Amino acid sequence: MLLLVGLFVPSLAVAQRLRPQRNVMRETRKEFFQSAEAERIGDQMLLYQRVTGAWPKNTDMVRRLTDQEREAVIKAKTNTHDSTIDNGATTSQMIFLARLYQATGKERFREAFLKALQYILDGQYENGGWPQIWPNTEGYHAHITFNDDAIANILFIFDDIRNERAPYEGDLLDKATRKQVATAFDKGIECILKCQIYVDGRPTVWCQQHYKDTFEPAPARVFEHACYCTQESATLVRLLMTLPKPSKRVKEAVHGAMKWFDTYKLTGLKLVRTGWRPGERRDAKLVEDATAKLPIWGRFYNFEYCEPFVCDRDGIQRRRLEQIGLERRTGYSWYGSRAADLYPLYEKWAEVNDPKNKVQIDLHAKGANENGLIEMYRRPTIDRAAFDVVVKSGESIQAAIEKAPENPTEPFKILIEKGIYNEKVIINKPNIVLVGEERETTQIIYAEVMDSRKIKEYKGKPVGNGVIVIQEGADDCVISGLTVYNNYGTTVENTTRHQMAIFGRATRTIVINSNVWADGNDALSLWARDASGMYYHADLYLRCPGVDFLCPRGWCYVTRSRFYGDSRAMIWHDGRGDKSKKLVIIDSEFDAKTPTLLGRYHHDSQFFLQNCYFSKNVLDGNIHYAYSDKVLDPCPWGLRTYYNDCVREGGHSGWLNDNFNESDEKPVYYNLNARWTFGGKWDPEARIRSLWNVLGY
Repeated sequence: MLLLVGLFVPSLAVAQRLRPQRNVMRETRKEFFQSAEAERIGDQMLLYQRVTGAWPKNTDMVRRLTDQEREAVIKAKTNTHDSTIDNGATTSQMIFLARLYQATGKERFREAFLKALQYILDGQYENGGWPQIWPNTEGYHAHITFNDDAIANILFIFDDIRNERAPYEGDLLDKATRKQVATAFDKGIECILKCQIYVDGRPTVWCQQHYKDTFEPAPARVFEHACYCTQESATLVRLLMTLPKPSKRVKEAVHGAMKWFDTYKLTGLKLVRTGWRPGERRDAKLVEDATAKLPIWGRFYNFEYCEPFVCDRDGIQRRRLEQIGLERRTGYSWYGSRAADLYPLYEKWAEVNDPKNKVQIDLHAKGANENGLIEMYRRPTIDRAAFDVVVKSGESIQAAIEKAPENPTEPFKILIEKGIYNEKVIINKPNIVLVGEERETTQIIYAEVMDSRKIKEYKGKPVGNGVIVIQEGADDCVISGLTVYNNYGTTVENTTRHQMAIFGRATRTIVINSNVWADGNDALSLWARDASGMYYHADLYLRCPGVDFLCPRGWCYVTRSRFYGDSRAMIWHDGRGDKSKKLVIIDSEFDAKTPTLLGRYHHDSQFFLQNCYFSKNVLDGNIHYAYSDKVLDPCPWGLRTYYNDCVREGGHSGWLNDNFNESDEKPVYYNLNARWTFGGKWDPEARIRSLWNVLGY
């Protein structure tokens, strides 16, 4: 029997610091199940079992509970919203309890097993599939769920039950229940066959989940697209090959899937994981390795090109692991070799069951990435025809903005071709999308400080200091693919006075895929009135020798960005007026030319940093109040700096310890996203996805 046991999936931060340990949920020894420890664990499982008969996922049911924890677990038994088969939940407890009953003969373990079995039987759709969560099912949880082998785990158990294999023999189940299980098993196999993806009339593999009414591939979480999914498909093929008398349709399914696996295997590559010890920077890289003995497969292959992709929590398909953040890069299985184990099994299976239609496969032949069938690292292409205006080198960006309607109801898209543009750009209209052809070679460079402004007013409204200035009311602006540089400090006067590269008074501003550089303070300053703005930044390189070079007022989310300072505090936040305002930075790097403080504040503020890396030139000290000789703002909410899974080169004195649980909101790592940052009021990543045909990078 094959089962992915997921009884305890610790938090990412913990999992990344622990070496694998023996999982008691994988125990099979009869002497263990006759022990007092096994019985203790079994009784504790019974405490966790919900009134539905199922269990929640990602819960350590082995660790001894305190009296207070025990009371909380008992109180949660009536919860009907977290019963699931995801991550091995429920199926792994069933196996443990079946073994425990066989070893002890104690009826309470049999009763708990049968209650769980009834939960599984009741949850099966008429078409043979199962949702991920029930009875309270909503959203993608209602899909037929192969993800993490949820359905396969059930069917492997059902196959053992109907054949009375250990640990399901004897009086654990009566004949009527075994017959019911056998019927459910057959329906499950039929559902698998109906879900298999066909291309040009030929069977291929499966998606992680399928719509329950149409059997078509379905998306789940934002980074789990409808696509070809190899990990779960390999388990489904293994399951189909265990059937003693495979039908013609089963034979076609196995042959087709094996042909697909062989066609789209990847060779000469290996996945390298590093930094799993405390205090080390972890990473995952796909590297070339001519000595790799086995092929690997991407977890996901898109439908358009049948090429592997990875995805961050923004839902954008990427081709390289380094293009997504550390949290998803290291916290998800993007590549694996599970399908390689099928090759010898298939050879034997085909010879016995269908030698005439056996497909030719070769585990050691060059894969699709080496034989030219696919383009492994295909770059996204933008649709030039989708732009409203194209600015050529030597032309005016400002003139292009003026061509937009006063209040565009649709995004007004401007493409700026490669070149150096020495002008101040004022965005005075909403819904402007400003896209550079290539971030390194599409440069807007301008030298300015506040008292050197040549343009102090534009169309009757005051204009602030900056290379790009986003006026009040110019909401929903998007800037991408540019180098924006205020070089006043090196070309006019040796000073680090305020030298904004991008300054804004609007809200819902998106700045992505850009270099934002300044020779002075406050390089990226988005200051909507009353500190009420919302801002989103991704894939930025922020470089500044001055102070506070990222200094938002309001709510701000930053991901996959690089900060480079020089001697003065790099980040700052103004969260006055609303305790929920925050600056959230994830999956980003901080470095400096000389020893430099991470950040400071002098108004009410709140900082959340996760999966961030600090070089040794980032001083070993927490963000702190800006002044020691005066109080600009009393900040009644006090210091609110929260960290999770951050690493400083050379270690730290304790300020960087994980402490999200000390915040009012107590977020978990996978909820630290843009929608959470903005309290569900704005989804900038959905906007980026909708504009990907012009933003693609």
